[in-house]
Amino acid sequence: MTGPIVFIAIVVLVAALPAIAGWKLSQKRDQFVRMASTILAGQLILTPGMALIAFSEDRAGDENPLQTVIIYAAMALMISIMTFVILEIRKTRQDK
Repeated sequence: MTGPIVFIAIVVLVAALPAIAGWKLSQKRDQFVRMASTILAGQLILTPGMALIAFSEDRAGDENPLQTVIIYAAMALMISIMTFVILEIRKTRQDK
């Protein structure tokens, strides 16, 4: 049972850490630029990595590798957006 929990934790780390780095690198820019860099950085590792894994392995006849990549890309997108919101809330509170 701990296998799926560990896997989800790894997915969160692989998406959130680059998203935090993208936000910090664009911290002095407008909010739209910070959001875009956070989202792009969050997608940077997870989506190509899952595409490589999904399309390189033999799959059963009923599995769709494109659907797998889309699901993981959506997960990375949501993690990146949540990371952006959390960092923006922290920044707003520190500015007060």
